[in-house]
Amino acid sequence: MESLFSRTTVQFIAAYETLNFRIAAEKCLVTQPAITKSIKKIESDYNMKLFDKKGIKMYPTEFADDLYKELLDMRDTANSLRLKFESWHKGNSGHLNIAVGITLQSSEGFVNLISDINTKFPNVSLNIASMIKDASIPLLKNGNIDLWIGDISNLVEDEEFIKKFVRKIPLVIYTNKNNKLFKEKKITFSNLENKKWSLLLGGALIKQNSMYKSKTLDSITTQFKKNGIDIEKNLTTFSSPTALFASIKNNGNFAIAAKSLHSIAKNFNLREIDNIKVLDLDVGIVVRNKIADYKIIKFVIDSAIKKLG
Repeated sequence: MESLFSRTTVQFIAAYETLNFRIAAEKCLVTQPAITKSIKKIESDYNMKLFDKKGIKMYPTEFADDLYKELLDMRDTANSLRLKFESWHKGNSGHLNIAVGITLQSSEGFVNLISDINTKFPNVSLNIASMIKDASIPLLKNGNIDLWIGDISNLVEDEEFIKKFVRKIPLVIYTNKNNKLFKEKKITFSNLENKKWSLLLGGALIKQNSMYKSKTLDSITTQFKKNGIDIEKNLTTFSSPTALFASIKNNGNFAIAAKSLHSIAKNFNLREIDNIKVLDLDVGIVVRNKIADYKIIKFVIDSAIKKLG
């Protein structure tokens, strides 16, 4: 109560409830003149009288009645919010909103992480959204999501967030496992000239905002151009691993996606070209500083490091 209201307001409530400045002073552990001073301050600030005296009895004015009711409503709302957040803090109830990058959304590690959260906090509802990191940061800032799990490469430091590195995940090249290239003793970049490409990048094509300066696509194209290949000439991008792998299942085209998705790629009769390194992504967790000490948030971070690392 005292942390929410000023000392003057607390003393008015005591005076209103007791209708006796001496008893109000005792409740507030102050002197009676202090109560009188607080009442006069409120009356001066609002230019309204709070109490009338009739003989030795004191009666609240209509303004005092309304003010008291408003303050009680504020106190009840504050207490309700406190109980709600304490419950969520401990993981006893509420909602946890997690945004996950497309490189992890279908990975075995992320699926196991969600299972762990459900087991540990059965009364907490999980809202999982697959989202590019450029879109996630503004939502983290305004509290619409609680955690971002995904590529934290090139993340600009921000005092509002805590960033936890989990692991590096390589981007690799996938193609049909029956591709005649696998008959070569060693596949090099020269074998990949004039091919059609598909990328699991999604947000990398979106103009970057001030928070993120992601250069994933630029880094990939630069790597290939160094080896004489311009993949942008014949490029299709996807935000779904299933759609990406389905698109190259029955042809000789090539896809670039996270190595962590290899189990899904196998379901589409695909194989990775493991001797050509494309790029390493820094995978981690970003959470608002304000909730980083919550029990449920600490659990998610620790579990993510174990399951994804």
